[in-house]
Amino acid sequence: MTLLEVKNIDKHFGKKIGLSQVSFNVAAGHIVGLIGPNGAGKSTAMRAITGLMSYSAGTITLDGQPVTFSDHQALDKVGNLIEYPSIYPNLTAFEHLKLYAMDTKTPADFKDLMHRTQIDGDNFGKRKAKHFSLGMKQRLGIAISLIRQPKLVILDEPMNGLDPQSVHDLRNLIRNLANDGVAFLISSHLLDELQKLVDDVVIINHGKIIETATITEFFSHDKIRWVFETSDNEATVKLAQAHGWAVTTEDDHVQISGAENLQEVITAINTIDVQIKTVNTVTGNLEKSLLDMLATDDKGA
Repeated sequence: MTLLEVKNIDKHFGKKIGLSQVSFNVAAGHIVGLIGPNGAGKSTAMRAITGLMSYSAGTITLDGQPVTFSDHQALDKVGNLIEYPSIYPNLTAFEHLKLYAMDTKTPADFKDLMHRTQIDGDNFGKRKAKHFSLGMKQRLGIAISLIRQPKLVILDEPMNGLDPQSVHDLRNLIRNLANDGVAFLISSHLLDELQKLVDDVVIINHGKIIETATITEFFSHDKIRWVFETSDNEATVKLAQAHGWAVTTEDDHVQISGAENLQEVITAINTIDVQIKTVNTVTGNLEKSLLDMLATDDKGA
């Protein structure tokens, strides 16, 4: 069931286009990754969805209710952590939750929420927020985003400042909430971590959506790539180009895709008397797939 519908949204900053005909949906219980380079429009889209920014055309609806800069009624069902959380330096974590729950009729259970977001230990319980690390503030911000027991949670860089164990625990928290029907829209530059979490991806570049797909569909278009270390990388690159294969070099390795299979590439390299030192097969990498897609989009712009 579609929970959030973003349809044909336009946003301009003077003559600069912030968003152009942006459309995508988020279903209940789904975790959606909003992905793109810096300045692509991710934060602008999130701010429009949370009613923090006006837009010149299009519609945004949440659970059938409109969301605009002047109509925030639907946002009672939304929790968000966009950029950095609003933290008051002289309040404890528990006092923050009490503060943010003041206008909520049915807030989440404080103790349970603090435990699930790992802000219930001694470091949080008695210390004021001005003494919190960046990671501690980030976990508190996530707890605040969940205080309303929302249907949709919007998170911008939620893993920022978290250690590997905390990132792992956050993934489990988000997945468990999604299993209970909560939807998530998440933007993160940590694509390897995002890849482990999301159900769907929305790719944005230059303010336009260039791809929407399930994570499985997204990777079904991903080409198998073979990474070679050879005795003559320059000759290997020329060989690949002569065969019409896609080829790049990085860190003294040659990456080739587009051939029918690995054996075809190895046979071709052997014909030019180049020694293959190592070879690895790579596929299903969100970062590489995104970079390839952005490169293609930029060429067509």
